[in-house]
Amino acid sequence: MASAKEYGYFIKGQKLALIEKDTALDNDVNSRDYGPDVTNVRFKSPQSSVTDGIELEYIYSPKYHINDVSDTQAITGYEEDSTGFLKVTGSGMSTDTAVDYIVIRGSDKLSGLHKVTTRNASYWILATKYNGDAVTESMTAYQDIDVLNDSNDEIPLPPYLERAIVVYVQARIAEDRAEMDKYEYLMARFHKMVEKHESSKVWGARMLSSGYHAIR
Repeated sequence: MASAKEYGYFIKGQKLALIEKDTALDNDVNSRDYGPDVTNVRFKSPQSSVTDGIELEYIYSPKYHINDVSDTQAITGYEEDSTGFLKVTGSGMSTDTAVDYIVIRGSDKLSGLHKVTTRNASYWILATKYNGDAVTESMTAYQDIDVLNDSNDEIPLPPYLERAIVVYVQARIAEDRAEMDKYEYLMARFHKMVEKHESSKVWGARMLSSGYHAIR
């Protein structure tokens, strides 16, 4: 019979790490986990391999939008430039100043959003600090990127959340007019709409039960 295991996780940026509750007692008499009937509350890196039985679905919402997924640049490696910044290399790289941000995918260490400061047909220098040896690695850079960095940016939202924003603006207008009853009603409606949208991402069966006075 398989023993029960308890897992948790923590999130840092776009990375999700799985941790496991350590149920083994410690042999150190000064440890809080020493002796029988001691509840161990520490979580550590997984204590054993799990070949099946765990499924994670994680959605990361970045602060950028890839406008054209077909507009890519192959990168063959990277190194440190003379000023301590990251220099990625390739061939036929764009020198267009419109390429100010890129998103790297397929790299062990560099995946994510980077700002381009220098453009050359054989390399780009990024505003990312790097101190290390030259590395040969194949990766892909998306170069048609819209980064959320000023008030002119358009935030891609589903239609349902667009309606929620309208309700939020109406609530703020009511607040400015000191119409507090209307403000509280609209804010409650706004939070309810956002909650419904978030709950729609949760996988699983939805059960409804009829009320006491319902027709049976």
